[in-house]
Order: sequence, then structure tokens, then C-alpha cells
Amino acid sequence: MKISKKYLLLLLTGACCATAAIARDLEDKHREFSLTKEKELRVVLDVSFGSISIQRGEQSKTASVDYDEEEDAKQKLYISYDVSNETGTLYIKLKESTHFWGDDDRHNGHNRHLDIKLGNTIPISFELELGAGNGDIDLTGLRVKDVKISTGASSVTMKCSKPNPIYAEDITIESGVSKFTATDLSNLNFHNLKFSGGVGTYKLDFDGKLAQSADVQIEVGLGSIHVYVPNSIPAKLLYDDNWLSSFKLDHDFEKTRTGVYETTDFHDASKRLTIRMESGLGSVRVERR
Repeated sequence: MKISKKYLLLLLTGACCATAAIARDLEDKHREFSLTKEKELRVVLDVSFGSISIQRGEQSKTASVDYDEEEDAKQKLYISYDVSNETGTLYIKLKESTHFWGDDDRHNGHNRHLDIKLGNTIPISFELELGAGNGDIDLTGLRVKDVKISTGASSVTMKCSKPNPIYAEDITIESGVSKFTATDLSNLNFHNLKFSGGVGTYKLDFDGKLAQSADVQIEVGLGSIHVYVPNSIPAKLLYDDNWLSSFKLDHDFEKTRTGVYETTDFHDASKRLTIRMESGLGSVRVERR
């Protein structure tokens, strides 16, 4: 079948118009904030959209934010930065409340992206609330003071590949109907870590350098959690072996009394990990490696 030049031209014109429309659909935007007199940084994030990433950026800047947004979007990102009492606050949220992006067939929760890069000159406190979508939180190379994370119907990974240069006060993680994976947790140099899981799949890996004795509290409802404790870290596990939950424990832990399991080097160690676990109808597995 022969195609006329006129018809071919119409096809090409339509394709070009469609491409231009897609290009206009999302516009890339950039904000950055330089370091001034602040001695600490708070990152407050309250969003519910496709995906976010957090990682180390340029040392000369307190923070930079790259994001894409539709010009005619009903809910626009609100980004501000203020310094008060030598503390800078990076505040990011949606101006209006919105449903999960998954409710929008056109976006389907994946077209929006927010990329946050932070300097490593001053201590940072994180207050992160994520809705539906994906999150990639890389704390490597940052001076992490404390972390509070709350996730909804999302898939989130968090890591810290090198030891935190300062001690973290508290790490609090609340994960709902989601998948949450955290690796190299001992590198955060935390004193207390609390994890609460609902209906999801969770992995907590305490690999890394344990710089101080630390306490961990884990609560899981209907979810499945897999905990890794490296062979180099002396550990004690306190767990009420409820018949409603599935509980598997590596043979390196010895039962010292009801609900208490310890590694042989726990009592003689100056730096050790104590884990308290509660599980409802979920499954728990603790593994040494």
C-alpha cells in the first residue's frame, strides 16, 4: 500500500506535536541554598508522590533540590529555607492535600521525582513523611544527628555505607503497607533505634561499625521482618515467642532464659547491640553473617 506524501507529512507533524506535548508535561526545576551562619540543619519533608532521593551533595551548599512539576498542576510543591537561632530548616511539602498518585492513571505514581542533595559541613536532623511511591535515602557521608521517617504505601531503601562522623541521638522509623529496607545501620552511630512495621516486608541490616552500645526496639504487626546482625557485633535478643507469629533465630544466639537469646561474646564486650522485638501475626527471622 502506497502512502501519500501529504499523509506522511501529517503523521510526522502529529508525532512532533505529541513529543512536544510530553516535553511540556513536566518541567525540570532547581533550587539551591548556600551555607551562611547556620550550625545545624533540619530537613522537613511531607510529600506524597512518585519518587524521592536524598544523598550527599556539594560541601559549599547547605542543600539543593531538583524536581519536576507540571505548570498546571493543582498541587504544587512548596519549598522554603529559613535560618533561625543558627538552625537552618529546609521545608518541602505539597500546598494542598492530595490522594495517592496511584489514583491518577496519567501519572500512575512514577512520573514525579524529587532529588535532594545535602552538604556535610553541619549536623542534619531528618523529619521525613512519605506517601505512595519510591524513596532512596542515602545518608553516606552526611553528619546525621537524628532521623524520623514515616512511610505509607511505598517502597523505601535507606543506607549509610560509611561511619557517621557524629553520634546520632535517635532513629525512628514507621513503615505502613510498604516495603522498607535499611542497610549498614550500625554506621549511623545511633544510641536508640525504634522500628514499627504494619503490613509489609521489612529488612534491617545492622552491618557497619558499632561505635557505641546501642538499643533497638522492633514492633511488627502482620508484616514480615528479616534482621541481620554481623558476626563482629555482640548482640542480645529479647523476644516473646508468641505462637501467633513465626520466629526463626540463627544458631549463634544461645537461649539464656525465657525470651532472652545472646551471643557468647555479649557480656564481655564494651560495645554491644540489644534488640527487643514484638510481633503480632507476622514472621520474624534473625540471622548472623
